[in-house]
Amino acid sequence: MRELLRAGLRRLSAPVAEAPRHPDGGRKATVIAIATRKGGVGKTTTSVALAAALARFHGRRVLLVDLDPQGHVTTALKTIVAPTGTPLSQVLLADRGAEVLDAISPTSIPNLWVTPYDPNLSAAEDILGSRIGKEMVLRDALRITRTHFDVIVLDCPPNLGNLSLNGLVAADRVLVPCDPSPLALNGVHALVDAIETIAARLNPDLDVMGVLLTRVDGRNTTVNDAIVKEIEKTYGHALMPVRIGVNSDLAKAQMEGRDIFAFAPDSRGAAQYRDLADHVAAVLPALPSSQVTDSVSG
Repeated sequence: MRELLRAGLRRLSAPVAEAPRHPDGGRKATVIAIATRKGGVGKTTTSVALAAALARFHGRRVLLVDLDPQGHVTTALKTIVAPTGTPLSQVLLADRGAEVLDAISPTSIPNLWVTPYDPNLSAAEDILGSRIGKEMVLRDALRITRTHFDVIVLDCPPNLGNLSLNGLVAADRVLVPCDPSPLALNGVHALVDAIETIAARLNPDLDVMGVLLTRVDGRNTTVNDAIVKEIEKTYGHALMPVRIGVNSDLAKAQMEGRDIFAFAPDSRGAAQYRDLADHVAAVLPALPSSQVTDSVSG
């Protein structure tokens, strides 16, 4: 009887051979999660600008995945996205074999694709909560997708729910936006604690790319200096060398539905986010010359 049970378990645990729905793309994307525990700190602004800058100025083939049920990525790029494909929620809830590649849409920016707004992501998050292996769903759905891109940017919700958890388990690096306020700094502490737990238990390759100061108002020098000193004291070299100042052109670009580099290329916001992309690109794996050519040509 025991041998029969063992044989049955072996059959159940044996992998089922399936023909891949998409061919291997020959690339190996670095997955960067943009994550925070507090809203209003420029998370989506950073996700959109970083993805657009890496595509525009660094010849990287970039996918921007909108994991936030609020759908602000699509709002920020509404005039340059042509929504197509399967809703991301369906990909995440599929039994097996689904890929994020099924949910992507092109933009008018060469080298940049996005997953459009999906109003069913909130419901999908609730359903994921009851599934075995719920933390690994996005990671598995990026297995082939990441071979078609050089960088995948995940715009995570401003919480630590199932969607954010999936983003962190799927990511290689985490970029943490933080405005100079005590509440935002407390959110950074809580998020870093969570990242350390995830790295220890679920994703040993996960690391913090850095803490990015955003919405910095040069007039509030006392508060700014206090927050910067606290971050330097706690996280040392993790503080990114680029700071994003308060800039009305960033909000205007989102209202217009275009990236900041198309809307106001000479603005301070565009310059600062281009500096951020330069810094991020410098720590990404170098591309073979053939892939750089392919990316730039679209």
